[in-house]
Amino acid sequence: MPKKVAISKATLVQTARFASLLLDFTFKRVFTTEECKYLLISLIEAFLQGYLQAKIVDVELLPNEKINKTRKQRSAVFDLHCKDSDGNRFIIEVQISKQDHFIGRLLFYISQTISGLAKKGKKYNFDYPRIYSLSFLNFEPEPDEKNRKVIEHIGLANLERSRKRYPHIHVALVMLTRFRKKLEQCKTTRDLWLYLFKNLHKLRQIPPQFKSGHWKEVFDVAEISNFNERELRDYEANMKYSSDYENTIEYAKKEGLEKGVLKGEKEGEKKGVLKGLLKAAKNMLKDGISPARVARITQLPKEQIMALRY
Repeated sequence: MPKKVAISKATLVQTARFASLLLDFTFKRVFTTEECKYLLISLIEAFLQGYLQAKIVDVELLPNEKINKTRKQRSAVFDLHCKDSDGNRFIIEVQISKQDHFIGRLLFYISQTISGLAKKGKKYNFDYPRIYSLSFLNFEPEPDEKNRKVIEHIGLANLERSRKRYPHIHVALVMLTRFRKKLEQCKTTRDLWLYLFKNLHKLRQIPPQFKSGHWKEVFDVAEISNFNERELRDYEANMKYSSDYENTIEYAKKEGLEKGVLKGEKEGEKKGVLKGLLKAAKNMLKDGISPARVARITQLPKEQIMALRY
């Protein structure tokens, strides 16, 4: 097996001064500490403004209610759960790569949150608080050249009476790929958050727009030189899994598209992606990477990986 080489803090700092908000490690570091709760409140209010019942005074972080995910899966989707002082629930997630049945998956996790509100052994009157789902997507869930809105709001409505709406569930989708503003064009808190999601890891200095208010705390928390040894290891691991994920998917897509074009079939891409993943897995095994790790990176069943060794 190839020898594991640790990356020094100096090397990481040379590569980037600030860690990306599109990493699970940085996202949790910025938004899930008691000291930085005001940053989480700022984020929620910036993107759900106009849909909240009242100004958020305080939030309480909750245990993650989703099904446990592997470290590999957390490179693609990561999230946090919280509630405000009125009991309203918020599910905030970042999704890096497109997944099948995205809206269905979103509704499934919202349903889990709702069912978790029912107290066992007690009569439930279904008067549960509002559920807000705020998703930051680094892809186009449904490519639409005519619709270039960065944020889309989805809710429950009467299809025959469009003005009749039900406030129980509110879904906000933030398409990061549609945000193209330069820093000097960012005039609102929402714009500045979007700019950081897209560009924090590219910055070498703190721009004047971020030197006041709560913004400076974001940069302090995300600055790689401020990480201790354990945090640096976690960041390095997060970077590695994210890179492995992106490289594997890109390789698989390339293989799949080539096969799909040659065959001219609708299923060409899907079949080719699988073939690409299997080929990538076989090459990784040849390079001495363990079957368990190959399974984590490709998300293929371990039995299938083991069979490739023969």
